[in-house]
Amino acid sequence: MATTDGLIKGSVTFFYLLIGLEIVIMISPFAGFFYAGYGPLLDFLYGIKTTAWLTGFFLPHAVYAKNNSLNFLNALGRSLFSLGLIAFLVGAVQVYSAKFRRKGIVSSMLYRWVRHPQYLFLAISGLGLLLFWPRFLILVLYISMLFVYYILARNEEDSMLKQHGDSYAVYMQRTAMFVPGEPGGKIFRAFFGWIKSPTLALAVGYGVTLFFALLMAFGLRHYTISQISTIYLPKKQITVISILPHSDEAIQEALDVAYQDSLITTILSNYRQKGHKGFLVHLMPVDYMMQGLFVTPFTSEARSIRISSWRSVVRFVFPLLSRHSHQKRMGRMNNKGVRLVFSQLTWPDGKYAPADRALDFSVKHLPLLKVDIDLEKNSVQELEKTLNRNLWGQMPMPSF
Repeated sequence: MATTDGLIKGSVTFFYLLIGLEIVIMISPFAGFFYAGYGPLLDFLYGIKTTAWLTGFFLPHAVYAKNNSLNFLNALGRSLFSLGLIAFLVGAVQVYSAKFRRKGIVSSMLYRWVRHPQYLFLAISGLGLLLFWPRFLILVLYISMLFVYYILARNEEDSMLKQHGDSYAVYMQRTAMFVPGEPGGKIFRAFFGWIKSPTLALAVGYGVTLFFALLMAFGLRHYTISQISTIYLPKKQITVISILPHSDEAIQEALDVAYQDSLITTILSNYRQKGHKGFLVHLMPVDYMMQGLFVTPFTSEARSIRISSWRSVVRFVFPLLSRHSHQKRMGRMNNKGVRLVFSQLTWPDGKYAPADRALDFSVKHLPLLKVDIDLEKNSVQELEKTLNRNLWGQMPMPSF
């Protein structure tokens, strides 16, 4: 039994941390190797209509929202993710050091306050990941992991009681399981204490928790979309998302400059003749640091992005250490140069989606055309047909 519990614990922890490392690996040169394994899972989920929504996002990740509370969640998420992992490693060193020295029950430092600090800090780290990289899939995994960790913690405690007897029972009585005061246990008993079977109560609790978590996430997604700069232009058959908050007039001005170029309108017309029903356009600073979410950089930019990415790791993981705000790190809009990325829109079955459905759960965007324009000169500076992929392939990425 102990071996089985250890295998489950190790497997769950490894998989959870693997998903969590996405936010670090995706900005490193090793992203291709990581997504070679993780990407097919996203593609598989996206390819089925009933699960395509799991690959979607419910909070802003790639854009700076009009509501500063939403932007704060992004930085808070990265901080919680990093601090939680550090604290988890501290707890791991403490408990395995005690095992190596055969000191028996560990009840000092972190274990003085709670019986399972490692699970607690994994939960905090997971919450941080959820706020920073808010896929619905991550939310489902997170809620599931919380309940799995509870089961594993109970099994560990049964083992410790058999091994240490009364000494561990006394430790349990004076020490909370996960959080001092055990608010989680009190809430669980208040809502599900009437269910006589502990197993059934846990299963019902899991279902109810997941349902309300998803309901809240759907609501947050709807609110997020209302708080980003986006317009739909039916005559041009495009939906535009501005990475930084912009007025509809400013967005329209940038598009008008692009559409004055006959080569651009010809290219877009050719795409429509091939069956495209509309396009999603991202308006961003030329130096936008996360444009790889939408498009492969120009050849001349690839080297500089890779070099800066290593220095950006600390800023991503510990945003509070940076003097620059989240908005400044995204780049600055100015009249000398902005970038437009035109993307195709497809449903899970591969058919093209119209522009007015660009932000639907099951619509995926992949780049077609990249345009740099100078607003002062009212001219196109650079134009490129792009590879039909983002920097990490063709798996679903956030549109906002």
